[in-house]
Amino acid sequence: MSKVLFITEKVSFISEGIINHLKAQDFEVLTVKPDVTAISNFLKEDNGSDEEAIDPEVAALLSQEGGESEEGAASPEGEKKDIPRIFILYLQGEDNLMIDVLGYIRDLVEDRGIRFFVIGTQEEIDTVIGKKADYVAQIYTRPVDLAELIKRLQKEGEAVDKLKEFKSILIVDDDATALRSMKNLLATHYKILVANSGMNAITILAKNKVDLILLDFEMPIVNGPKVLEMIRSDPNTANIPVMFLTAKGDKRSIMEVLRFKPEKYLLKTMLPKDIIDSIDEFFKTRR
Repeated sequence: MSKVLFITEKVSFISEGIINHLKAQDFEVLTVKPDVTAISNFLKEDNGSDEEAIDPEVAALLSQEGGESEEGAASPEGEKKDIPRIFILYLQGEDNLMIDVLGYIRDLVEDRGIRFFVIGTQEEIDTVIGKKADYVAQIYTRPVDLAELIKRLQKEGEAVDKLKEFKSILIVDDDATALRSMKNLLATHYKILVANSGMNAITILAKNKVDLILLDFEMPIVNGPKVLEMIRSDPNTANIPVMFLTAKGDKRSIMEVLRFKPEKYLLKTMLPKDIIDSIDEFFKTRR
């Protein structure tokens, strides 16, 4: 059963009809007001532990590169085991004061693979969402074609179910272009988390379980070897395999990389297929 987070200021006769129709099609529908705190509560553990903050700098770096975000963010350890991955915003005359909610949802789309849908009149959509909204999976104007909506959400639910089977990878790179490129390359094969600095990576690892870390060897302030040292010194992360990413393929540079004994190293100049094959083979050998 797929979970849907239905975001609306109030449940009206029409929105209640949509909700009931979703439930009749075996969707579990949770309703919440368009409020950042209220929405974030659905991403927390039942014990009320603090949710991981979405790093706005990482989201900004990724969005600068353009293009549609791929699904694939790994589930943070602090999340419920089966949080809603499909969000529907039902507009009812709201204005552009929802900018904080939309910013928060956009970060969730970028960082955690949330699929975001909007329902409203054309005027409401133009006012609240605007013309450019790459983070919105689909916009539906009222009256909604429920058959079309259900068909799309069923496909999204199947994709979410398949995603749960994937291994998770944290990619750490200070270069926004390289970060997005690697994320887009691997997101169809693995759950992906991203960090644009060593310290950001350590913060993410404190609240997330991952199966592999792809770590840029050369980064400013805290370089790859220093990050690896911090990872190995923490009992909670010491056993996470780490592969170094490096742009230098000469013998001296490679020997320097291998001195820190990573699981592997990947050259950034490798063909995309070779990168995927190398990671796939790594996971096969660990089964």
